[in-house]
Amino acid sequence: MRRTRRRRAPRALTPAHREAPEATFFADRTTHQAATVPGVPQGTVKSRVHYALRSLRAALEERGVR
Repeated sequence: MRRTRRRRAPRALTPAHREAPEATFFADRTTHQAATVPGVPQGTVKSRVHYALRSLRAALEERGVR
């Protein structure tokens, strides 16, 4: 049950915020490299990662997952 709640948490993110951590952490790219794919500034990728992690943390806490 906890696994399901963790898997569903990213659905709470916007597509742009979901893509940023995927393009950096999971694809093992730097923020500079990840910024070239959607053609956005590096700072935009950094802020999207920041807000994505913050939103994920809140979504998981809301679901009772620590």
